[in-house]
Amino acid sequence: MSLQEVIDTQIGAALWKCCSPAYIHLVKKAGIIEKVSAELMEDAMTFATKDPASNSDAFRIVQTYTSFRAVLHYRIAHAMVRVQSDSDEACSNALLVSSRGKLLSCAELHPFCSIGKRFVLDHGIGTVFGETASIGDDCYVLGGVTLGACGISGNSLGKRHPSIGNRVQLGAFSRIFGITNIGDDVFIGPHCVITEDIPSGSKVTLRSNLQIVSQPLLIQLRA
Repeated sequence: MSLQEVIDTQIGAALWKCCSPAYIHLVKKAGIIEKVSAELMEDAMTFATKDPASNSDAFRIVQTYTSFRAVLHYRIAHAMVRVQSDSDEACSNALLVSSRGKLLSCAELHPFCSIGKRFVLDHGIGTVFGETASIGDDCYVLGGVTLGACGISGNSLGKRHPSIGNRVQLGAFSRIFGITNIGDDVFIGPHCVITEDIPSGSKVTLRSNLQIVSQPLLIQLRA
């Protein structure tokens, strides 16, 4: 079985577990499966080139990495709501697919958030992307990352989550909150808490509980 066939089999399993045969027929007719399959192939091949533990084996990633299952279910669910954004049925089925992905991977990627091409989620347990978050192309994210809103309850219905640029790396347990813009080619180290815009080309690392050092910015966080 080819890598593409393995991906297509997993897409089919997710759909048949969560959706009615009639809706799956609509999904196939809309060309969603082919589009999602192509996106996931790019994700898998990129993951294989960047993860030493995989020994550059995309089959290993697709067949055994739970973090890849999170991305697979996100791609399916997002394609559903993107093609049929005004359909209650599409929204309900997308949320079911997304929930299955969360159960299999322990990562929660909201189907309405936007994730670019060649995305890698590595050791993704505990990662949460909010509904209005957006991520550019060629980004690499580790476990426990949160792209969340500033408030706990009573948040607005509009844009309330961060926007991440292209080629951004987010270290484990880093958290970015609110309508925050992270530029291209930014590196954010583990456990950093970001509530302000970060310009392109910056490197942000945690040096103490109260301070984040960034090049070219120095950002002071108050308790």
